[in-house]
Amino acid sequence: MMSQKHHNILRKNRLKLVQGVKVTEDLLSCLMQDYTLTTDMKEEIEAEKISSNKVGTLLDNLMRREDKAFDRFVFALVETNQDGIALLLDEKSAEAHIATRNTSRRTNNHPSSTASPAQTLAPMPGVSNLELQQLISMFMSAATAGNQTGNAVSASSASGSVVAQPRDDNEDTVDSKHEEERALAFINGHSATKEMKFTVRPATNLHLVGHHQVYRMNRGLTRGRVLIINNHYFLDSQLAARVGANYDRMNLKKLFEQLSFTVEIHDNQCTKGMRELFEKERTHADHEKASMFILFILSHGSQGNVYGSEGEKLSIEDDITSCFTPEKAPLLAGKPKVFFIQACQGEIKGKLYASDSHENEAMSEKDEEVSKQMGDLKIEDKKGFVPGYFKKADVVMSYATVKGYLAWRHTDFGSWFVRCLVHVFSQRAHSEHLLDMLTEVNSLLTKLKTEDSCGQLAEKSDTLTKKLYLFPGADPRTDCSVPK
Repeated sequence: MMSQKHHNILRKNRLKLVQGVKVTEDLLSCLMQDYTLTTDMKEEIEAEKISSNKVGTLLDNLMRREDKAFDRFVFALVETNQDGIALLLDEKSAEAHIATRNTSRRTNNHPSSTASPAQTLAPMPGVSNLELQQLISMFMSAATAGNQTGNAVSASSASGSVVAQPRDDNEDTVDSKHEEERALAFINGHSATKEMKFTVRPATNLHLVGHHQVYRMNRGLTRGRVLIINNHYFLDSQLAARVGANYDRMNLKKLFEQLSFTVEIHDNQCTKGMRELFEKERTHADHEKASMFILFILSHGSQGNVYGSEGEKLSIEDDITSCFTPEKAPLLAGKPKVFFIQACQGEIKGKLYASDSHENEAMSEKDEEVSKQMGDLKIEDKKGFVPGYFKKADVVMSYATVKGYLAWRHTDFGSWFVRCLVHVFSQRAHSEHLLDMLTEVNSLLTKLKTEDSCGQLAEKSDTLTKKLYLFPGADPRTDCSVPK
């Protein structure tokens, strides 16, 4: 009989399983291969006309089988690309099955590839077979020693390995190039670790405190709240588990706690749960003494939307940012509100080109978006509105990728965008303001690409009215004091 432990897991998650499992012919066939299901059981399941009843009958039969039936069920879910459900039941076992499956599929598609399955890149939504190698530093050495012409050198012949962009030696100083090389190795190269190792330097720009063109950071003992919503698992089988996402969550928490923020994390939220969190957050009492607010959404997405854990969409503008206008969140009126969206915004893979025109076009699109948002600013005239603030003022929107395109995630380290962001903020927050740091994040991000020349370009827009410095390490009661 099935062990009580596994029996309880299936019973506890029964509702989610009934809603999320797809009982396909492949799933049933996989379970019959080693007699986990008998022919009679299969026919009993198939006789059910309603999908939820099929799942219920399947679960009832599994719970009457030997204990190994539980792991065979997890294996069958992985084999039929229902990774999110498998990880929900047994994360360790599911991840092992996923690694084995990906290795097998990659070997069939690319017999000459010997890359580790732990280095798989997962664009969102879905998990691809492209691999991100940890050999950027090896490329850098080869480029410095043997490639004086500036041509790109592949770090590995394996599919999806990272190669460095061509660069003109006359454009950058040797010091800046070495610094960039160290940064890339730290993000996805040989120096990379799951938990990024850094210590935020204390502010060296305290002379800017109190300047009329700089946002105040002295309203409370912390800079403010950081709300992180990390959707790792999904009930919809079309949305693969975001393997590696928990490393993003871990590194962001470490970064913003060092930057003197209060960090709150919620995992695997459905759309209803996310709406409830936003409703609670917009009136949170801590905002009265906060200097700013930051929200991270780490999930799958499509253009203009992010997905809840049940597979439904939330509109970024209508359902998320609209909750934090001065009218709906008066305690945040006049204070910076920064929204980071780590999610795909489409299905297109960003192709990299050597010409300068591509860069200019991308910048032009971004400028147009900023102009559009600035043009949309209007004073809200509804009753109860806090006078003196524009509805969309003091907002930064930072997307991991541009509209219509995929965002890349390394299953062993986390997403490209978040790792670049954590690195830049930890190294630059002591002296640079937020928009300059986001530009540098984009600069680092564009140095990463897969072997078939797929890359990523982040997008940002803002309606800030002042410069936003974080002043890490400064005590708001003394260092950040300003005349009243």
